Amino acid sequence: MIDNLKNTFENFNKQISKKEVIAKTRSDNFSKFVNLGFPNKKLEDWKFSDFNEIISKKFKNIHVDLKNQNKFQFNDYIQEFEHNKVIFLNGFYNEHSFKHENEEKIIFDNLKAGPAYEAKGANSLNLLNNAFFTDGLLLYVKKGYKCKKPLVIYNVFKGSDKNNFFNQKLIFNLKENSEINILVYTINLNSNPIFFNTSNFYFVEKYALLKLFHINKLNNKDLNYNLIQTKVMENANFEKFILSDSSSFFKTDIECDLKENNSSGFVNGAILGQNDQHHEIKTNIKHIGQTTKSYQKIKSVLNKNSKAVFQGKIYVDKNAQKTNGYQLSKAILLDENSEFDSKPELEIYADDVKCSHGSTSGSLDENSIFYLMSRGLSRKDAKKILIQGFLADAIETVTNNEIKKFLLKKIEKSLNEYR
Repeated sequence: MIDNLKNTFENFNKQISKKEVIAKTRSDNFSKFVNLGFPNKKLEDWKFSDFNEIISKKFKNIHVDLKNQNKFQFNDYIQEFEHNKVIFLNGFYNEHSFKHENEEKIIFDNLKAGPAYEAKGANSLNLLNNAFFTDGLLLYVKKGYKCKKPLVIYNVFKGSDKNNFFNQKLIFNLKENSEINILVYTINLNSNPIFFNTSNFYFVEKYALLKLFHINKLNNKDLNYNLIQTKVMENANFEKFILSDSSSFFKTDIECDLKENNSSGFVNGAILGQNDQHHEIKTNIKHIGQTTKSYQKIKSVLNKNSKAVFQGKIYVDKNAQKTNGYQLSKAILLDENSEFDSKPELEIYADDVKCSHGSTSGSLDENSIFYLMSRGLSRKDAKKILIQGFLADAIETVTNNEIKKFLLKKIEKSLNEYR
């Protein structure tokens, strides 16, 4: 696979501009990747998922095509609520609309031509992203501006008969006392699998509020890795929700630094796995300022040899007094072949803190199923209601009511298709 990637990178270099500002950066990052290889179980952060083995089985080769910028018609927009939108087709920026906003208050640009943020201290998949990224989004929300409607970022893939590899960067800066809701919606309309590798950086300045949501509509052969790095300043808030119910492999790696006093970070998610799928959420929330707060709740339902992993870490700096950190992960396993792995961590160096973590897994309660069946429901419908209630507990953490309703509707639809 590495040899194939070397050939792919060589062909990629022939297609990009020789005058590109970051040409040397690309080559340096690819060389570092070659030395490290794909992540495997020898690495602590990947002890439950051997990505080297996963990608070798799923992809015999990887293709990057800078010419496949098809301007195909896409009409599968979210209808449940009004929103602004940015659309990427096959990894390239296509169009955007901020019709609900004062556009003078938003600075927008795509990253196709210029230098971009390089994540520091990240794993080899991010080095690969730095080497291959083709496009992305840079967005500033100006001081004091609160966006009236959510921004939906559509990543749409269509029209290829090859196993394509896409890399994207998203960089957002929320200025003081600004606010935005962002929903990243990834859709693969191809029959062939994709590997979508993203790197995201969010800088939330004091008194600002960022609400971030990730939803996928991928195929059962697709691979998706997201690195999310967030800096949260004084009295600012970061809220993150993940709904993972598709793709063969999905992993979100969240690094959230609560840099200054009274900042907060919330990471919640719902996982619905089946058919050998692997879903993983890894968090590292660092309490650096005083009187900071973090809250994490992940709920998973697993069936048919699927696997979910939650690795959650709360780090409290020695100066981060009055920290409040909470972490909980729960899973329901619907068959004997599914697996849930949890690795909660507390690393605390301050003495005036309130931190806790918990993790449980089990099956559906047979008494509850029996009770619902005694009221006239079939066993299938009884299980569906219990699963909905279990996952809805995580979705209730969402504070945007329009997006919360959309998530609940999507969960219900997924359960109707659940086998």
